[in-house]
Amino acid sequence: MATFKIESEQLEQLITERLVESGISLEHASIVADVLAFADTRGVKSHGIMRLQHYIDRIQEGGINKDAQITVEAVNDVIVKVDGDNGLGHVVAKIAMNEAISISREKGIGVSIASNSSHSGALGYYADQAAREGVIGITFAQADALVAPYGARSAFLGANPLAVGIPHEDRPIVLDMSTSNVAFGKVMIEKERGNKIPMDWGLDEHGVPTDDPDKVKALQPMGGAKGYGLAILVDVLSGILSGGQFGKHIKPMYGDLKESRRLGQFFLAINPEFFVGQEYFLDMMKRFVEELHACEPAPGHTKVYVPGERSIENQMRANLEGIEIEEDMYEILTGKKRSNKNTACK
Repeated sequence: MATFKIESEQLEQLITERLVESGISLEHASIVADVLAFADTRGVKSHGIMRLQHYIDRIQEGGINKDAQITVEAVNDVIVKVDGDNGLGHVVAKIAMNEAISISREKGIGVSIASNSSHSGALGYYADQAAREGVIGITFAQADALVAPYGARSAFLGANPLAVGIPHEDRPIVLDMSTSNVAFGKVMIEKERGNKIPMDWGLDEHGVPTDDPDKVKALQPMGGAKGYGLAILVDVLSGILSGGQFGKHIKPMYGDLKESRRLGQFFLAINPEFFVGQEYFLDMMKRFVEELHACEPAPGHTKVYVPGERSIENQMRANLEGIEIEEDMYEILTGKKRSNKNTACK
């Protein structure tokens, strides 16, 4: 399929326009657009604009509340509960992380537990959000059952992602990972492209590893039993702790679009100033990263990277050259086929 490039600002504008057309407020639509563009500029296409049509479909069917009244309730000095009113998860997550950051400025640590949310896109966005405010951000989010527990033949757990953002000069360290070997979105991308997938991505209906994306019935946990254990941790902290469900009881993303998914999310902000002081922390992080970069690369590698560094390089390149998207994504963004004369394209 043909591809072309579009500027980040234009991409955000088109996303915003589609969401506003669907009845979403400009404020909320702009937040979603920012999160999706963040993912696409960083090369995380599984959580970028390829998800937009699904959000619109779910909004139109009522599974996402387009008029959500998101509320924040203080539990004590360091904990708040955020009720997303089944609105767009991106908005719920940004509000929840903002609350945690704000509390950590005064108390050293801030915790937000979000309930009645929906898919919130790339968690790295919210971890980066905290790190750029000078605090360590940690976030967990549950997902519908796509991953087989270690030793099982069928899906029970979600891919249950987690992300951590650590302040470091103007380029925060951001670890953004699924507890499955890959997000299901990556399987979807390879399926659309007609490609085979690595044998450690998915299992077929018999619980046997497969390289055919059409046959994938369950994802494999990252690192076997280790990813399985982390997925349980995410479900406990983001799901059960928020008063929600777990594992196979979570409403599937591509199930009945009329149903609200009522997902739970967990956000923690840690302010280094209350522990060792911001100046010391940033100085040590600078040294830490410099010494990691100084490590001699192994054969086949040109550099030792820290988490999120390749994504930042992708982002810088996208800001200069534009974001590469496929023709069908442009049709989703605009509702029409692309003309070679379209000024939105670079």
